[in-house]
Amino acid sequence: METSTIYSMGTALDRAQANNLTVDVLVSGVWLSGRVVAADGHGVVLEVSENEHAVARLESVLAVLVHSNVPARVTVPAQMQPY
Repeated sequence: METSTIYSMGTALDRAQANNLTVDVLVSGVWLSGRVVAADGHGVVLEVSENEHAVARLESVLAVLVHSNVPARVTVPAQMQPY
């Protein structure tokens, strides 16, 4: 039986926030770096420095680079496709 892994931008950002990790997010060709302080499914807030933060719409994030080891893989069974 085949399995697939579901790992979205939101999942990466949520895990980064939960583990107090720094990330880089690619938005409109620009990399933004910071610590995830909020993410709600619509947007993400990155703490860039002690007195600066950046806000990006989640739909505008093209890539997320998480400064951490790869998380444990969680697999979801693939659904049977009708012929």
